[in-house]
Amino acid sequence: MSRINHTISEEGDLLSTVALIHPTASKNSIRKMIDSGRILLDNNVCRIAKTPVIPGQLVSVLPKSEGTAPRKLKRTLEKDPDILYEDEQILVVNKPVGLLSVSTDFGNEKDTMHSRVFEWVKGREKGRIFIVHRLDRETSGCMLFAKDFHTKEMLQHQFFERSIERIYHAVLEGILPTQSGISHDWIQQSKDLRVRIVSSKNTKDSKEAITHWNVEEVVGDRTLVSLSIMTGRRAQIRLQMNALNAPVSGDTMYGRGRNSAGRLCLHASSLRFIHPNGEKMFVTSRIPSIFRRILRNG
Repeated sequence: MSRINHTISEEGDLLSTVALIHPTASKNSIRKMIDSGRILLDNNVCRIAKTPVIPGQLVSVLPKSEGTAPRKLKRTLEKDPDILYEDEQILVVNKPVGLLSVSTDFGNEKDTMHSRVFEWVKGREKGRIFIVHRLDRETSGCMLFAKDFHTKEMLQHQFFERSIERIYHAVLEGILPTQSGISHDWIQQSKDLRVRIVSSKNTKDSKEAITHWNVEEVVGDRTLVSLSIMTGRRAQIRLQMNALNAPVSGDTMYGRGRNSAGRLCLHASSLRFIHPNGEKMFVTSRIPSIFRRILRNG
């Protein structure tokens, strides 16, 4: 196969664009092509499948013989997770920014929050670790795990019933219209996993998204806000804040691009729930200090 060049005609991401070039290829095989350095974006090797692309950019697919060795994953499984709370049934960790919650169906990433917790627990006691909910890769903060299936079911039922209180903190690039408010929208996820706010619940595959927000501090044209989510849709907070013309700082997908911190300023700061033993639990994670610097200096 010779080199294939394709000029992008509509917004999307690298994975979906390569899928247009090779419509019969599976997503797994396309990811392998990207990972092996066979995909160029504007003549530069790009190994990130979800890289946003815009009309006019050039995507090139190299022959297999011109690819490079797949990138080696950094072996960081030996890193102990930051434990916020633990007992015989549950465990709450402070997920770092940039770490996937759990491996995807493609299984390309071995180092995830789930794998780190699993390795850490395995070295101390028998049993398994069950993931109760997820945080987006770009989001840091409180993440809850169960140590047995029954506990997992009980905790996930609380998520389903919307009785678990999840508080986030974010720095926004903009000013919200009021001191506090509720964003009630419908979010649709497309086949290429992109999400967007749609106008009606009647839109195909749309799901309800409810976020309560409260302004804590305003510095210039930036805002520190606390947010309580009633639903847990993918990129929910990021989409809804952007819809209010106050996107989360550092949001390269739905906002205004990179900030000086080089990260998304969104942090899961607390969880309030009922322990399987009936005890009321409240676990917190301190807001990263970099958020204050971004708030004041950008």
